[in-house]
Amino acid sequence: MNTMNLLKEKKIRPVTATLPDMLAQGEAIVCPGCSALIPPGKLYCEACGEEIRLIPEFEPEVDDSIKQAMSGVADEIASDSEQPEKGFLRREDGHESAYFDFHIRIPKRFLKYTAIGLCAALVISLAVIGIPKIMTLQIFSSGSKASEEQAAEMVEQQMDPGLSGSQNADPLTDLPQGGIPDAPVLSHPDGAYQGEIMVSLVDPGKGVRYFYTLDGTEPTEESERYLGPVPLSGDGEITFRVAAFSADGKRGGEASAVYSLEPAGPSDPVILEDSGEYTQSTMIVVVSQENCRITYTTDGSDPEEDSTEYTAPIKMPVGSSIFRFRSFDAEGNASEIVERSYHLVYARLISEEQAVSSIIRILVDQNVLIDETGKVLGKEGNNSYLVESIIEIEGAGEYYRIVERYNHSDGTYEDTGLLYAVNTNDGSVHRLGYDSSGNYTLFTLSGR
Repeated sequence: MNTMNLLKEKKIRPVTATLPDMLAQGEAIVCPGCSALIPPGKLYCEACGEEIRLIPEFEPEVDDSIKQAMSGVADEIASDSEQPEKGFLRREDGHESAYFDFHIRIPKRFLKYTAIGLCAALVISLAVIGIPKIMTLQIFSSGSKASEEQAAEMVEQQMDPGLSGSQNADPLTDLPQGGIPDAPVLSHPDGAYQGEIMVSLVDPGKGVRYFYTLDGTEPTEESERYLGPVPLSGDGEITFRVAAFSADGKRGGEASAVYSLEPAGPSDPVILEDSGEYTQSTMIVVVSQENCRITYTTDGSDPEEDSTEYTAPIKMPVGSSIFRFRSFDAEGNASEIVERSYHLVYARLISEEQAVSSIIRILVDQNVLIDETGKVLGKEGNNSYLVESIIEIEGAGEYYRIVERYNHSDGTYEDTGLLYAVNTNDGSVHRLGYDSSGNYTLFTLSGR
């Protein structure tokens, strides 16, 4: 039996009218849920609340598709009872109209993955909300005027993270018997300090409030509240007193210290060339703190504000030298003295024979000698020149120390008392002498 014949036998008429058409016909409909009559114009059952679903008017080209869909429910229609089947609407004339109820089947694995995704989203949401709170660092600078409630809460949280957020934490948990807090311990003992120091409390008690003064007066609950390290600086003495108070106002122990503070001077100058041996020309470069000036000495004395000022790199002198540097700021505060010692010796480019020849040639040019044999004008003998030693003159370099002798015709000789010095590196010729302190002096005769 085909679907259309079955529909005729059961007196079921397919709903082909549109919703406005059926409302216009004024037909009563039987509720598919409770079999109650639904008055014309109503789209839901007033007895059970069942919504009336009507199929729209189909186009002719899809009519065959509807017949095929209806054939799938023919068996269910054949076993129809007096109670209207779910999926049909009974009208007053006894005919039934078919409607379609579409269902979506969702695989179980889809529901599983959906549940997992929702759980993951929940965890991520909690992390996004919670992590910033955990990572937030509450910083109170010295002298901050936070409210009493906020300050107390922050101190308790910083003292013991386990108290964070707890409204029922006992503030006297760590107090000794009787609820009197112990005296705090200061991070810095009495003494002299240069520059700024940060005074803090060592292992402060949980649930204990601390108040301090800097003028030596007795700290009370009206004094400055300790919320973290207290910076101290200046020039002079500061008496730091801090007292402990329980949450209910009981005064505990007190700690105090006297700090003698001195302003921090400028940083030490930085010399880029280390002390040591050097074999080539080198510039001494010094770096100072901004807005500071540098002075230096080379005689071993301490540099003062009126000593030689460093304004540009200094050429390292040949031989041994000692430099002492110091920085001064605008207020005249001085840094520590930084000392460097250098020994610059060039490679010897002049031999002893070349040094002697240079002296004789210059003396011939000055008409002191007649010829290169050392013949002395107006005398029978001649002069000879002997390299006696190699000396180093501070700040001038390395020299051959050469003695002048007069040789008599009988083969005897004597020192003339004249000394010469020839630089082992550049060959410059000098008369060598001594100052009143016994130090070498040079009088230049010529240079190469």
